[in-house]
Amino acid sequence: MDTTQKAQYQKQLLDLIPATGDSIGNVSLREKLKAKVSRSGGEPLTDSEYWVLRDALIDEGRIVQGRGRGGSVHRVLVATDEPPTTIAAISQGTTIVVPEAPVQKESALYAPFLKAIAEGYVKENRIKRVVCEITAAQGRRATGGKWTRPDLTVAAVRTYQFTPGKRLEVITFEVKPNLDSAFEGVYEALAHSAFAHRAFLAVNIQEDEGTDDIRIVQECTRHGIGYIRFSEPGDYGTYETVTTAQLREPDPYDVDTFIRTQLSAENQDQLREFLA
Repeated sequence: MDTTQKAQYQKQLLDLIPATGDSIGNVSLREKLKAKVSRSGGEPLTDSEYWVLRDALIDEGRIVQGRGRGGSVHRVLVATDEPPTTIAAISQGTTIVVPEAPVQKESALYAPFLKAIAEGYVKENRIKRVVCEITAAQGRRATGGKWTRPDLTVAAVRTYQFTPGKRLEVITFEVKPNLDSAFEGVYEALAHSAFAHRAFLAVNIQEDEGTDDIRIVQECTRHGIGYIRFSEPGDYGTYETVTTAQLREPDPYDVDTFIRTQLSAENQDQLREFLA
């Protein structure tokens, strides 16, 4: 199977995977591809060639593995109903992906919050190689459900003086506009721990509202979730880290899948450069 054939077979394989985002089993998909592929001499497609083609589509972020007997795959759908985005670079290689014209109150916090994190949290924690992105608005993209979509994601490549090699660290933030919605945010942030090394809940609390959030503090502490209070989303000077996010070690495959399915292609390329 040469390069030209591989590209052709990959396209044929992708065409057999439902465009709706529904899953299809590997066994069924492999047999359909074998029936579709036509080679000179009538040589059939082998099982090993199927896995090469399937894995290439996974590596390109076009499909994702799923469950089922023999395993399954489904497409990563391109979001078609999310607002337009603009990309602005700031110092030290940070990339901010900012949706324009937010509508809801919570979504209106995302852009200024991300700016504060990129210019404040990132520098405070001496992170040099990093991408930052709003990941809440995924449109029709098949990412696994609401609680698998952090509002904002920071992906950093860090090095340490006495620890060899480069370390990828995914940090997620669940942003809530008030204390009334904060309790649910604790468990949304906890769900992100499946693929995030550190998960934070951040709540917008105005200075005249007081801080009657002892239950939130207790739950974040119990689950190892970082808790941040802020009054001005665009001003990191108003941010207070109440509880520290516990460092976790999620399955590298889950981390990789999260990055491939939820970060922009541009930010994925930037991370590859940082890790090279």
